[in-house]
Amino acid sequence: MSLRTLSDHVADICQNSVKAGAHTVQLEIVEDENTFFFKVVDDAGGMPKALLDRIFDPFFTTRDKNIRRVGLGIPFLKAAAEQTGGTMNIISHEGTGTITSAKFIKTNIDCQPVGDLVGTLFTLITSDKDIFWKITRQYDGDEYVIDTEKLTQNLPDRSMWENPAYMNLLRESLYEMESSIKD
Repeated sequence: MSLRTLSDHVADICQNSVKAGAHTVQLEIVEDENTFFFKVVDDAGGMPKALLDRIFDPFFTTRDKNIRRVGLGIPFLKAAAEQTGGTMNIISHEGTGTITSAKFIKTNIDCQPVGDLVGTLFTLITSDKDIFWKITRQYDGDEYVIDTEKLTQNLPDRSMWENPAYMNLLRESLYEMESSIKD
């Protein structure tokens, strides 16, 4: 497992939501010069208390051990956030969903780089056509929002998501939106 950047942590937590059966995932990323915060809210049904009590244990996983044997993503996220003076929190309600959040102090020498956030967002949005994403990205008060439910209403033919020209346009649009909030 290679969680070298903050973007890797964002991707890992979002993938956990998808693998847990979420249909809708809300991702909020708020960043400024000093901090990087993200929150993932899913409708995957939540976790029972017994599972939630063990979620931070290294090597604990609910996944098929033949497919994924590690179980280090959440413990690594918690350690990485706390090492910078930040925090990490999970709230889960069985039958409803889970909220995972983490805050990193970017000015701390131990903070990992942000990494390829646009690449992460692009991969999340395009990896599963059945997941609806609502992504709110803020940087120093400026923001953009990506809502795949609204995108699919405007593009009812989901086969467009497999068209390389459309994919390039989507990627370029993400880079443009990211650049616009950082300028």
